[in-house]
Amino acid sequence: MLEKVYDTLRGILFYEFPKNAKGQAVVYDRVITGFYVGDTGVKPNNISITLKGASSPLKDIALGLQEFEHSITLEVNTGADNIENTERLTQEATRICLGILRKHRRLWVLENCPVCGKFALTPQHFTVDHSSLFLPYRTTVTSEFNTLWSETHPASSSPPAIPDSGLAAEAFIRLYNDVQSGFAVTGLSTTAATNIRRMQTDLVEPVRILYDVSCNDIKSSDDATNRQLFRSGTINITAKELIRQSQYGPDNVPTTAFSL
Repeated sequence: MLEKVYDTLRGILFYEFPKNAKGQAVVYDRVITGFYVGDTGVKPNNISITLKGASSPLKDIALGLQEFEHSITLEVNTGADNIENTERLTQEATRICLGILRKHRRLWVLENCPVCGKFALTPQHFTVDHSSLFLPYRTTVTSEFNTLWSETHPASSSPPAIPDSGLAAEAFIRLYNDVQSGFAVTGLSTTAATNIRRMQTDLVEPVRILYDVSCNDIKSSDDATNRQLFRSGTINITAKELIRQSQYGPDNVPTTAFSL
């Protein structure tokens, strides 16, 4: 459930971290040697960033609507040739992570693109990198929105432009549902259609959005005197996610009897 949230945060951090001439993420002149998902007992003797320790309490907030409240720990681990350098690197790396994450109060969370297999940080990937495939869906979504606007607003009020990411997300969901319904989608390869059907079989939510993403309980350094030249900084990240509940039971089960 949180696998792609990890990937999204890792992608944002790597993309926005300062880079050296080789395109490597750095703190001062020190290269970040790893962006890890899940804690590991052995870490490199330099700088690494780990995303770990997640929990996702779930609660009902309305009929047909539930809310996750995700909690993730980001840990910065550093090691240098003396305590002062280690402390400064830890403080600076934690500061940069916080500066990056504070700008992202809402996050798109996507599965790997079923068309090309790549991981993206925004649904605009679909309409930019696969524009010809999604153009008919973009046109349909825009037309339906404009029609609905004209039905609910005076003629003097022009419909606003749909945000590009929202338009792309809706276009993808339309295509995704067409494949599920068995429609032949023009321009969609057999491999891509198979990937989508596999996502549907696995009950994947292909496009999600997190809101109220915030950083709290920030520790710029643990000042661990028992770890010699190693230090850690941590940031606790929380985020909320709304999900629909369309089935309640008790009759959404097979009628087949089983021998136990």
